[in-house]
Amino acid sequence: MPRPKGSPNKVTSEVRSKLQYLLDDLIDSLDLNELDANQRIKMLQIVLQYTLPKLRSNETSEKPYEDLPLFID
Repeated sequence: MPRPKGSPNKVTSEVRSKLQYLLDDLIDSLDLNELDANQRIKMLQIVLQYTLPKLRSNETSEKPYEDLPLFID
């Protein structure tokens, strides 16, 4: 039986919280002073993919173009 529409996905939230815990622990164990600027930026890029929601493109409410015939008889 599927979950009701709008209810949170328990597995996704559990995985997300475990990843967050793992990342927090990993970041705490790293000495950021030993990393150069490029390594810090790369680490930030990778970590942000998993911690911030991705932005969706702006969707327009316009109707899609209607297919018209090429030749009119």
